[in-house]
Amino acid sequence: MRVFSIAKGFYWLSKHMPSELNQKEFDRLRVLRIYGETEDVKLVCQTFGISRATLYRWLKGFDPKELTSLREQSRRPRRVRKPLWTRELVRAIKGLREEYPRWGKDKLVLLVRDQGHEASTSTVGRILKHLRQRGELRKPKSRSISAKRRSRRPYGVRKPRDYMAERPGDLVQVDTLDV
Repeated sequence: MRVFSIAKGFYWLSKHMPSELNQKEFDRLRVLRIYGETEDVKLVCQTFGISRATLYRWLKGFDPKELTSLREQSRRPRRVRKPLWTRELVRAIKGLREEYPRWGKDKLVLLVRDQGHEASTSTVGRILKHLRQRGELRKPKSRSISAKRRSRRPYGVRKPRDYMAERPGDLVQVDTLDV
């Protein structure tokens, strides 16, 4: 039985307890040791605040003679999907984006389709993200508004408590930009 082998493993570990375990690995070892002694899944899960699935996963991967089995495994998928777009499509999108730097994926997909490429809006968005991550796309120059401010002013500057309004409009101010 698996529990019996785990209990034997803990006996072996108590004789050869390494000091190179970090806190997470040591806690995981404590969980498995208490499970090996009590065999009460509900008690162990409630005590340590873990799910049954987590406990069973740790039990499945635990090898008492190999302490590296206590380490946290990578959560990265074993297989990551490769992009399915062609180089011609990437070149077309990059060229269009350089010509129209402020246009997004929704407008660019129409122009790409006019050029004869088949692509969805999501694919164009993924390609734009890919090009930005590689540094091949530059951000468009920001447009400035017509009202230039000389300095930044703090918002919500209150009048003093003893301020008395003398005429209408003293307490209210409305700023407008291009109407």
